[in-house]
Amino acid sequence: MNRKHVLTTIAVTATAAIAIACGSSGTKSSVSGGSGTGVTTAAAQKATTAKVGQTVTLSSDVLDDKTVIAVTVANAKQYSKEPGEFGSKPEHGVFLVLNVTVVCKEGTYSANPFNFKFVAKDGTVSEGAITGGFDPQMDLTDLAAGQKVAGKIVFDVPKAAVTSGRIQIDGISLDFDKPAAYWTL
Repeated sequence: MNRKHVLTTIAVTATAAIAIACGSSGTKSSVSGGSGTGVTTAAAQKATTAKVGQTVTLSSDVLDDKTVIAVTVANAKQYSKEPGEFGSKPEHGVFLVLNVTVVCKEGTYSANPFNFKFVAKDGTVSEGAITGGFDPQMDLTDLAAGQKVAGKIVFDVPKAAVTSGRIQIDGISLDFDKPAAYWTL
């Protein structure tokens, strides 16, 4: 076997190994708990849709580094003003406040309130609002297996958008920039 053939074989093998490893990196999701049977997985998006109150389990296995988390988004409430005497008013209509619990079942996970987004029916995406009046707020927290964090996430959105809106969580690991699951309001 000549040197060129050996190098080509090594390059093809390495590329195949990377492709196999990356191919298994996609965030997988499932739903449990809550009432109703309206659970779907959109094939094109590979994102699960659940109802507020249900728990979504996300998992990722990249190069034998497995992460599994269980996320519950619950108790959607609207406010026209932050609590307290000096509470601010929303710029876009209402503050949509939800309780979130993230449990790390396996591996490690960096729970972040900015991993969640509000998605309106027309596809408009809103990032979380920074407010001081809705306690306890969910903080950025590094979790190990067996640990959990809970708190509130807040969005400043048009009141009309809430009715048909969804809460999105981003994927984990290499899918951090892709939707992994949605909760319908």
